[in-house]
Amino acid sequence: MAFSAGTSSGPSSEINVTPLIDVLLVLLIIFMVIVPIRQRGVESSLPQDKAGANVSQPTVVELRAGATPGEVIYGVNRQEVMREAVGPMLREIFAAQPERTVYVQADRALTYEPVAWIAGEARQSGASGLMLSTK
Repeated sequence: MAFSAGTSSGPSSEINVTPLIDVLLVLLIIFMVIVPIRQRGVESSLPQDKAGANVSQPTVVELRAGATPGEVIYGVNRQEVMREAVGPMLREIFAAQPERTVYVQADRALTYEPVAWIAGEARQSGASGLMLSTK
């Protein structure tokens, strides 16, 4: 029994949905069979780890508050240095390793001036990145 909004005397132009559903089910089955056969993922070639390759350690500049107010103790890679030696030491480190990111760890008790000075020295020495943290 078909639903019609017009009079029952004329021909009815309604679509028969049974063949349409049959075609859709066949297409659904075809796609369900094809999808698991297709290779998934993107082809990529990953670099191989070389045995004994030198992994460069990051350069860490440490700033600590001294015993007297306003005194700053500078350290580069856990080695205490004078303020004037920080720039040349960073240039020497960057000449020997490809990693040019400087990690600055500063005491919370320090003002911003020594941290800004270290950031400037790192940029002048050839640092490509600067990471700041407090301790």
